[in-house]
Amino acid sequence: MSSLPPPPSPTPPGIEVPNAAPNIVAAAFTTWAIAVVFVALRLYTRLKIVRRVGPADYCVVFSLIFAAGLTGSLLKETQYGMGKHVGDINVPVEFPIMLEAWWFSLLCYTLSLALSKTSICLLYLTIFTLEWARRACYVLLSIVILSNIWATASVFTYTVPLQATWDATVPASYTTSQEVWWAITGFAIGTDLLIFLLPIPLVLPLKLPRRQKAVVVGIFAIGFFICFVSLARLVILVQEKGAPDPDFTWNGTLLTYWTILEINTPIVVACIMTLKPLAARFFPRLLSETGRRSGGDGEAGEGSEASSGPPLTIGSKPSRNPLVVREGEEWMEIPEGRDLEGGGEKGAARESERERV
Repeated sequence: MSSLPPPPSPTPPGIEVPNAAPNIVAAAFTTWAIAVVFVALRLYTRLKIVRRVGPADYCVVFSLIFAAGLTGSLLKETQYGMGKHVGDINVPVEFPIMLEAWWFSLLCYTLSLALSKTSICLLYLTIFTLEWARRACYVLLSIVILSNIWATASVFTYTVPLQATWDATVPASYTTSQEVWWAITGFAIGTDLLIFLLPIPLVLPLKLPRRQKAVVVGIFAIGFFICFVSLARLVILVQEKGAPDPDFTWNGTLLTYWTILEINTPIVVACIMTLKPLAARFFPRLLSETGRRSGGDGEAGEGSEASSGPPLTIGSKPSRNPLVVREGEEWMEIPEGRDLEGGGEKGAARESERERV
């Protein structure tokens, strides 16, 4: 086995030490601040407009908290060497502290992603009525939960004892294998893809108003961007594992940027999905097409049930009284309140029973 090349020499005196730490910190705090704004908008929508808070909302809040933990961990990592060349840091003193902060960032990364994905799956369960879609969502939610329990357990058993992760003087009796981490990464990317592929068969047939359709397309575009980020991060990980880098504190900067995007973008997407009531209240013209189209081909929809209330969402209740005006909570809507599953009175009875539950 060939030995690693020596780490780079320290930067000569009189030359400014290269340091990517300010960029890392700026990227971390900027993206987290954007996530904070969207979570705040979601909470305002749920508390003040919809007046209903559910498990999906709690999940996204805790996801944001763990994203803050990741941001704080990155800040500490940069204070102790991350973003600098190895030759420019005091390895015996700074490296253990940086590794301890790195382990904590790994824990926060795992928990934040798990909660943001869980939040999206729980949201799907509130808007899906088709039985196959709900069953698929339950299966996907189970995979997300179980795979992330496994991932979290692997983080806590990264080494046994855990202190051996950052303290070279402590011998490790067990270390989680690389095969386990690759499997966990595969599950993470797979669930990313499934989460954003699942609604497509339901959304494509919908005849949405142009502006609303643009929002839905934008949500899915951002969603698949998350998948791209995960894949890009995987490529970098494969390259790093294939050729261990003695100057990883500097060359790992790119991976850190992708990690920051991967952790905060799902939070934003999970929140955008719930902001339709907010847009309807403060930007009513944005959704003005909805009311016009929901009236069908009649004269401006006057006197029709479709025009008496908002269009049904994928998960709205076809049996509800159309005269009761309720603000839609999701962007994915069906223009007319037709039975979504099974047809006729039988399907409506199933929906009525679900509403009572």
